[in-house]
Amino acid sequence: MSNFKMGAKQDFFRLIILHISKCCEAMRDDCRRKTKNPLPNHEDKISNRLVARYLNVGVKGIRFDRESLEGFDDDTDTFIGKTDIRVGLSDYLNGNDKAYYTIEAKRLDGTQNLNNKYVSDGISRFVAPPSPKYSSYYGKSIMLGYVVRDIDVSRNTEEIDKLQHKLLVGTMVGSMSLICDDGKGFSHYQCSYQNLNIELTHLFYNFSDVIA
Repeated sequence: MSNFKMGAKQDFFRLIILHISKCCEAMRDDCRRKTKNPLPNHEDKISNRLVARYLNVGVKGIRFDRESLEGFDDDTDTFIGKTDIRVGLSDYLNGNDKAYYTIEAKRLDGTQNLNNKYVSDGISRFVAPPSPKYSSYYGKSIMLGYVVRDIDVSRNTEEIDKLQHKLLVGTMVGSMSLICDDGKGFSHYQCSYQNLNIELTHLFYNFSDVIA
């Protein structure tokens, strides 16, 4: 797949985005070829397959882990969150346990219900004041949207943008800006959240034709 050897964190982040898109494409193509092995319409199971069969194949200097605990609370001896996918770079692998990127995955089908969950149970975990559930060590994190129904992703992103301005009370939300759309099912948007100086990358991949 990808070889993560660049030194600058910005270059690493671009490579991570590219790698995710390539792995999503490979998973979708494999499902098309293996008609008896479609993707389940289930967020965790899609993430499980993506991590187990694709994201860690053929890469060096980086590791993708599923369901990592976040935010230990000393007063209650509990963790306040559990991330879908943790992306550990070389610093993390060498002992800096804060040096990682976080990916939160959510299904999308164009309905108000899943759009609400994308914002309230997804974006908010990175940016809700005063203390987000998920850390953003490098000031960047990733929302990964599994599109499970053939929808107009651009229009649905506009709806998500409206919702986040409405639902994220107390958060200074920028606008979701399109970075690229490859025309084959992958879309990349960017949005800044000024009160916490965090930038979220929103990646959407259309798996609708291979969902069980």
